[in-house]
Amino acid sequence: MTEQIIIIGAILSFLIIGFLIKKGQIKTIGEFSINRDKLGWFPIAAGISMTYAGGAALLNMASLGHTFKWQGMVDPLGLIGGILIVILLINKYREDKGVTISDLLSGSNEKLSVLIGLITTFVFTLILASQFVALSKIMTPYFPNVNYAILTIVPSAFIFSYVFLGGFGSVTKTDILQLIFIIAFLFIPMLFFVGTSNNSISNENVEFSKMPLNLMILLGISLIYLPVSQDINIRVKSAKSKKQAITGLLVGALIYTLIIGTSTFIGITLAKNGVELADTEQAFPIFFKEYFPKFGIIAIIAALAAIISTMDSYSLNSVTALSNDILSKTNLSNKYSQNQLIKFSAAIIFVIAAFVAVWFNQILSLILTSLLIYISTLLPIAIARKFSVSDNYIFYSSVVLIFAIILLEIFKVHIEYKAVFYPLIGIILMGMAYLIQKTFTK
Repeated sequence: MTEQIIIIGAILSFLIIGFLIKKGQIKTIGEFSINRDKLGWFPIAAGISMTYAGGAALLNMASLGHTFKWQGMVDPLGLIGGILIVILLINKYREDKGVTISDLLSGSNEKLSVLIGLITTFVFTLILASQFVALSKIMTPYFPNVNYAILTIVPSAFIFSYVFLGGFGSVTKTDILQLIFIIAFLFIPMLFFVGTSNNSISNENVEFSKMPLNLMILLGISLIYLPVSQDINIRVKSAKSKKQAITGLLVGALIYTLIIGTSTFIGITLAKNGVELADTEQAFPIFFKEYFPKFGIIAIIAALAAIISTMDSYSLNSVTALSNDILSKTNLSNKYSQNQLIKFSAAIIFVIAAFVAVWFNQILSLILTSLLIYISTLLPIAIARKFSVSDNYIFYSSVVLIFAIILLEIFKVHIEYKAVFYPLIGIILMGMAYLIQKTFTK
């Protein structure tokens, strides 16, 4: 009973902080989504590290560590590379006056803006659903008699509610609290474990599997995902200065790497001690129940913090994308205020994410599928804009790309390295559009 009370208390602490940030009614999508030129480096670092350190970093990296040892560390290497690319392009983000990544990439073309909005809304909603699943899986061992659907939807609804009411301000402040939880309840217990468990490993020579190259590529996808990420976009724009933005990005990448390494170590330790897992995504909570039976719940709170941080960020991203990039471009913008569009978007996003989470019930597959779709479409668009391809050519090339990917998936065409192949198709299409444009403008 004590463990359940602690978990509920932790969730309530995030709710309290989230609700306290609410300052009157949010009137515009811009107020909901961004705090331009107001953040120092520490909130940015907390936001970057905690947003990406959700279900994938804790539950899945422990799982991958159990199977593949340290090979999963390609994930933080990809993120660090992506951060360095963002720093090289940082003036592009800060000079843009839009709210979303669609505003940044689409220019003045409304059709392209809606297309990118549809892509980002779909992808962000899938990632949000994956965090619903992650939250339920981390809580399941402590609430075994609660129906899975209830455990998935009810806690997620509470988290979603403070984002809906407080917007980016609530997300930023809870990021800081969540990082404090990670430091206090993950890093410190693990340092204690390492310092007092010299004889705990039963088999140093356990054989780990070799990670498939395709999975390794997918884990390193942050290298090209981060430069077109909405989380990067809003936090760089919200920084007080360019220097504060760069410092926050670098520190955030370092913290994220430490979190990934810690989670991977947990999986490796379980494997070396012969702990078999019926569900590898339960590696993280099982570790703490195994080695910290009396107070292991404290580290589970750290996992909750990381998962909830990603959940609230993608709640914000999903609602922003749907309201700003899609609904505001329809006739609804003439009938309803931006605040009402935010409400409509929030209701739609939550229902879809909850349905996907209950029906699909997987974390890694949801995240990797959504990132693959996102990168395959937005990376070619970003490259095309760099080479001044016209918005109309970009739009039609993107539509062709999306239909090509859909057809390949429907007919289950076997493609070994989709994370390379799909974006390459898009880049080739944009290259053809560039050549056609040059031909007709001579």
